[in-house]
Amino acid sequence: MKKQQKKSKEQNRLICIVMLAVILLCPVFSYASFSDIEGYWGEEVILNWTNKGLAKGYNDGTFRPKNEITRAEFMSLINNAFGFTEEVDIDFKDVLEGKWYLSTIKKSKAAGYINGYEDGTIRPDKLITREEVASIIAKMTNLNQYEEGSKMFKDQERMKWSRGYIGAVANEKYMAGYPDGNFKPLNNITRGEAIFALDNIINKAGIQIIAKQDFLGITYIHVIWNKESQPLKVIANGNELKFDKDDGKWKGTSLYLNIGDEVEITAIGNGMEYRKTVFVKDIAD
Repeated sequence: MKKQQKKSKEQNRLICIVMLAVILLCPVFSYASFSDIEGYWGEEVILNWTNKGLAKGYNDGTFRPKNEITRAEFMSLINNAFGFTEEVDIDFKDVLEGKWYLSTIKKSKAAGYINGYEDGTIRPDKLITREEVASIIAKMTNLNQYEEGSKMFKDQERMKWSRGYIGAVANEKYMAGYPDGNFKPLNNITRGEAIFALDNIINKAGIQIIAKQDFLGITYIHVIWNKESQPLKVIANGNELKFDKDDGKWKGTSLYLNIGDEVEITAIGNGMEYRKTVFVKDIAD
């Protein structure tokens, strides 16, 4: 697979939704079901993610959806889920060589969604709050701050610096409040809440990619962008494809692919990038 080219910080803030394995809190095994999620409000989403290999449970058969996560753990989840791979040098005082999250924080810094604190620290082992997550999601998805949206929550006065971010993600329905009408910005986010928020982003994009090949060896890439429109550009294994208005598909006549081959797709447009690896199928399938 070809190495991705480097992008600017601004580009890295755009969505790069890719269905990669998500590592959450050092989980160890995947399960079709878990002993501790029956009746949990996010049960369906958790099962969907684990069945697709996007999240894992623990070796005792639990998922622990109510466990809180640290800032470094959330960064790791973000980088894997959204395909942030570029790294930059960092000089945070509390990130030492040999720590598991060294590479994670380098990627997060390069992606532009995390900057650290004024005292020169990043506090990787600190539990991450819901308002911090709202801020990261807003920056990642290139949302403008929208304070008006935070007025729907009873505890808006507790949002000292985060009203615009919380209002923006709530307006986009990436994050929601609690049944009591509060957002609880200072609460630490849980595994279940984190997966649910990221799942909302993926579902809102609503992008599907299918690669098929006819008997002449022409590979057709069918891209459904936001469920109703087409992207501005589609690249397959580094080759820019041409859009055929007649059948609504992107065609690559010189991709030199066979049925069953792996192809890396990048779809670009409307301030978004979507990357996904698919396998070429027979046109008859």
